[in-house]
Amino acid sequence: MKPALAVTAIALAVLATSPALAQTSTCYLLGNVSACSVRPGDGSDNPAQQRYSSFQEVERLRRQNEEREAARQEQGLREEVGGLVADGKCADARKVALRSGDFELADQAGAMCQPARRR
Repeated sequence: MKPALAVTAIALAVLATSPALAQTSTCYLLGNVSACSVRPGDGSDNPAQQRYSSFQEVERLRRQNEEREAARQEQGLREEVGGLVADGKCADARKVALRSGDFELADQAGAMCQPARRR
């Protein structure tokens, strides 16, 4: 090993392990020629970090889509139950709400129908 290459390797090792300095080191080996570079940075150009960031973005978008779909389904259920209550089919409205597992909506549908029965 040439002395200059050994000094460079040691310097890179010291700089790469230094916690006080945020740096990125990159080494390439082409045949029997190697080239290394050390540059200051926050690691944002690190491919592993970029992949992890992309994964996080995909997960965030997936959660947003799930939340949006759940809100859409809840709105559809409320519209269906509201239509049944408006048509005077209170028992059917309660059954639809109970089948979907929305007990609060079933209670609301029942409460909206009771004043109509008293008249």
